[in-house]
Amino acid sequence: MTRRFLPHWFVPAAVHFVTYRLHDSLPKTVLEELRACKNALLKDKPKSGQSSAQHRTEAHKRLFVQYDAWLDRGESKKHLSDPRIAALIRSNLYHHHGKKYQLLAYCVMPNHVHILIQPQDEGLATANEQLMLAGSLCQDQAAVGEQADGHSQLATIMHSVKSYTAHEANKILRRSGTFWQAESYDHWVRDDAELERIVAYIEANPVKAGLVKEPHDWFFCSAHDRFLTDGEKCGWLRWESEIARSLP
Repeated sequence: MTRRFLPHWFVPAAVHFVTYRLHDSLPKTVLEELRACKNALLKDKPKSGQSSAQHRTEAHKRLFVQYDAWLDRGESKKHLSDPRIAALIRSNLYHHHGKKYQLLAYCVMPNHVHILIQPQDEGLATANEQLMLAGSLCQDQAAVGEQADGHSQLATIMHSVKSYTAHEANKILRRSGTFWQAESYDHWVRDDAELERIVAYIEANPVKAGLVKEPHDWFFCSAHDRFLTDGEKCGWLRWESEIARSLP
């Protein structure tokens, strides 16, 4: 795996791993099971030497593993498996790349989407202001599990990503009604090692779900896009990639 085309990873430029899904893509019974699991995880006492914030972060990660596994097993809505819809999602992600965020990795699954983005905030003029933002993010450990987009640090970005694609996807599918679930699952990436693990997770999702044998064989993901760019099979997008111009 190589990241030679990416800028040096250095906080304060916070990177977020976000998973958003189709509306009602998880049955109520599953949501109830996840809620019960969340409550059980939070009732556990922190490990020796572990802070309350670290304990909640660990619970958040463990809950996500179950959440994503249920999505991979989804038997109901699979609108994103339609190539027209998946291409729409991919095109929209690239549209905002370099404007609202830097897109580092992504994967469009049949009923959900993973994105790894570095939001751009033109209002943060100085490094000190950026460090203050990173510090506030680090302290904000209250959210565990899927949360409403309107209360997220990423609210504006998620609104842009979801609103346009929902409208266009409904037109393509000749349907009406809610397209995306109002909640998303997001996580602020703490360090370089975690960043690598998340890219590997996104890259492997189609394989883990039994959709393809190799990550780059899944057409609507960053591993495939990177492979088309320079033959590299990692899930990282080239920072200065021009591939978006050639995508349908």
